[in-house]
Amino acid sequence: MDGDQELLRVKRLPLLDQATAEKLADALKAIAARYGITNLRFASEGRLVGHVTGTGGLMDTVDFQIDAAAELDAKLFLISDRVLGNPGVSPDLLTATPL
Repeated sequence: MDGDQELLRVKRLPLLDQATAEKLADALKAIAARYGITNLRFASEGRLVGHVTGTGGLMDTVDFQIDAAAELDAKLFLISDRVLGNPGVSPDLLTATPL
């Protein structure tokens, strides 16, 4: 396969599950700390809740997701705990387990 075709191949990552999140909690927290993200919690498969304190806002969240996926070989989405007070919040976010 030549270089151009290789670039088109996309690695499909599994969603981060709870067992893996707990096993790799220290690594997740270290990656999150780079972006001012604290208080990580596992909500459901592929979904984490965290407190975003960095000055980069949404970009910090996106950069965390990209770095975590690359380092842990698992896809995840970080949801800011700022949404927890909104009406209709998904129950898994409200009952997320601390890592």
